[in-house]
Amino acid sequence: MYKYKKHIFVCENIREEGSLKPSCARHGGSEIKNKFKSRLSELGLSSIIRTNSAGCLGACKHGPVAVVYPQGTWYGKLTLDNVEQIIQSDLINGIVVEELEIKDE
Repeated sequence: MYKYKKHIFVCENIREEGSLKPSCARHGGSEIKNKFKSRLSELGLSSIIRTNSAGCLGACKHGPVAVVYPQGTWYGKLTLDNVEQIIQSDLINGIVVEELEIKDE
């Protein structure tokens, strides 16, 4: 068993078509999670950084959403293009990607 240094949880919640709340999965959440997994593996980091699926994280209006632990940084409005930026800046170097961070309301 590995003791991971960081975890990134990516919302893959899927709501019914026509739901009043947005659905991260319907806006690319699963593809974003898969890209994190594959890219971290390519970089040889999957033994120290774990990518996990998450159900609803409760920040639906910011979706697709991901949260990085242990620091608890929340990212929103994610696209596939943001994955590399989060990996290089936050997951590797510990620098929050401020333009993607969800701030406390």
